[in-house]
Amino acid sequence: MNDLFNLNRKIVLSAPMAGYTNDIYRRFARRFGADLVFTEMISADGLVYSTERTLELMKFSDEEKPIGIQFFTADPDIMYKAALMIRDSGFSVLDLNFGCPVRKVTKRGAGSSLLKSSELAIEIVSAAMESNIPVSVKVRCGFNSCDEWGETLELLEKLENLGVSFITIHPRSARQMFSGKSDWSLIADAVNKLHIPIIGSGDLFSIDDVVKMVETANVAGVSIARGGIANFEIFTQVRAFFENKAIPKFDFYNRVETMREFIAEEFESYGEDIASKWCRKFLVKLTKNIPDASSFRRRLSYIRTLDDVNSFLDDILSRV
Repeated sequence: MNDLFNLNRKIVLSAPMAGYTNDIYRRFARRFGADLVFTEMISADGLVYSTERTLELMKFSDEEKPIGIQFFTADPDIMYKAALMIRDSGFSVLDLNFGCPVRKVTKRGAGSSLLKSSELAIEIVSAAMESNIPVSVKVRCGFNSCDEWGETLELLEKLENLGVSFITIHPRSARQMFSGKSDWSLIADAVNKLHIPIIGSGDLFSIDDVVKMVETANVAGVSIARGGIANFEIFTQVRAFFENKAIPKFDFYNRVETMREFIAEEFESYGEDIASKWCRKFLVKLTKNIPDASSFRRRLSYIRTLDDVNSFLDDILSRV
């Protein structure tokens, strides 16, 4: 893991996203240039109690390495047990999600709720370190608002002293969810005051956004989340930028053809019933801002086969 920060350049991460970053997604992110990918967010409680769904989420192949696992929990004892269970699992980093704003997570005292309880957050990080795997943490600027940034920064200073490897900051509050704009100046503040690598997140939908974040905050790297959905090409562009190479340009045709390959692999791995439903959210994102997008989206519920997908994509290309 530490090798990533010894590359003499910034790094690009594929962020963990529940319902999106399965094994196929991760393989594509790596092929297109992501330095590090992550599992979907996983319940540490689910691992300890060995739920089938949790164990399925943890599977990965060599093609995805280096790969991190992201946990959420509100229980240090559970985190300790989960940490011991993954010691020899092959993950390069254990990431703790202290930023998830989703109600079903926060009502359990996990995710961004831990920003309101720094002592508990520290206990959970300490327990995670029993994995003997580098530990990182993902946070938001605060729970209720970014006015709580001072308290969040104090927590980050304590986590730095504990020995976390890096911190990813999404500078929105949990209450904001994904509304409004993320405040990149808070990331810059963390970069200036902390001594460990800071990864920037929030509103990174294009290479131009990444360039602006680097100019604003001088981050050690960026974490691409929603901006990578139906847009694997962004990883290639960011990687080129960080390697001081010419940034390749991709048009809409490139994105469509990449989605064609991506969805074909989903169908091959998971079968028609699962893949046809899985791919719809990617196709929704792909059709954003194209002419007559609403009519295309109405067709999504009728997709059943890979032939349906290819016909859908062909029709999109004929309209743009």
